[in-house]
Amino acid sequence: MRQLSTFSAPREAGPLSTGLHVLCCPLLVLAACNIDNTLRGQDEVAEEEVFVTETFEQASLPRIDVLWVVDSTASMAEEQLALGDAFPALAQSLGDAGLSFHLGVVTTEVDELDGGVLQGDPWIITSNTPDAASAFADAVAVGSSGDGPEAGLAAMKLALTEPNRGGANRGFRRADAALHVVVVSDDDDHSDAWLGDDPTAAALALLADEAAASGSPALFSAVIGAPETGCRGAGGQAQPGDRYAEVALASGGVVEDICQADLSAIATRMGELSQAFPTRFLLQSEPYNDAARVSVDGVRLDSGWSLEPSPPAVVFDEAPAPGAIIVVTYQLPPELETDDGEGS
Repeated sequence: MRQLSTFSAPREAGPLSTGLHVLCCPLLVLAACNIDNTLRGQDEVAEEEVFVTETFEQASLPRIDVLWVVDSTASMAEEQLALGDAFPALAQSLGDAGLSFHLGVVTTEVDELDGGVLQGDPWIITSNTPDAASAFADAVAVGSSGDGPEAGLAAMKLALTEPNRGGANRGFRRADAALHVVVVSDDDDHSDAWLGDDPTAAALALLADEAAASGSPALFSAVIGAPETGCRGAGGQAQPGDRYAEVALASGGVVEDICQADLSAIATRMGELSQAFPTRFLLQSEPYNDAARVSVDGVRLDSGWSLEPSPPAVVFDEAPAPGAIIVVTYQLPPELETDDGEGS
C-alpha cells in the first residue's frame, strides 16, 4: 500500500512523510480555506471547516516479512538442517503467489550482545536474493552452542523494536508489509525475565501494534513440541510448547509438530498464511464526527468499510484489488480558539 498524495487547506509548506503536500483547497471544501480569520473580542470562535483528501494505491503484489526465531540450543542441530532443507518448498509457495518477501532469522538467545539481531549474510533474504535457498540454509544454521533460556518471544520483540529495528536489522521491516513470525524450538518460551509476568500478552500486544502500523496482518506460528504432551519422532523429541502455541492460536497462526522428519509441508503452510493484501489504510487525522467519503477506482462506496479512531484508519471488509486507487475525504476536527489566543 502506498499513499500517493494529500490535499488540505493551506498551511506552512513542508513535506509529509506519507506523500506530497499540495497547497490548495480540495473541490469538496464548502467553506473558504482561510482558517486564520480570528474574531477578537469573543470568548470562543470556531474555525472554518477544513476538508482533507488522502489518496492511496493498493500494493501490486502482497508484501510479507517473515521473521524466523530459531532455537540455538544443543538439541536443535537436526531440526536446523531440516528447516534448511524445507526452504525450496517455502520459496516455491511464496513465488507461486507472486509475493514480495523479506526473510530474516534470529535465535532464541537474548542475553548475548547480538540478541534479536538478524543472522546470516545477507541478513535479509528477499525475492531477489541470488541463491536464496543457500542463504536461508546458512542463516538458520545458527549453531547449537546456546545454553538458554530459550526466549523466543523476547527475541521477537528485540528484533522488531529499537534499537535493532532501525539499527542492526535496518531494512527488514517494511511499512506496508504483513508480518509472519515463525518460532522453531524443541522447548517452550522462557521470556519472563525480559517481558514481565505475562509474556503471552506482551507478544500479542506487539503483534497488534505491528498490524495497526502496517495495515496488514501480523501472525505468529510455532513449529514446536505438541502442547501439553510434547512429541517424539524421526525428527527428534521436544518438550511441550504451550506458551508458543497460545500466542500462535490467538494471533491466527498455526501450530506444527517439530518432530516430523520432513518440514516441507510446514514451510508450504507458512507461505499460504503469508498471502495478504492490506485492508487498513492509515489516515493523518481522525475524521470529524466519524464521517468520511470513500471511493475505490472512482466508484463511491457507501458500505464495505469502516473507520477506526486510534490510530485513525479506513478499514475495508475485503482488501481492495491490487493496484486499486483509494480516495478518502473527511473533515478535520474544528478547533476552538479563546480570546487569549489559546486553544480551548
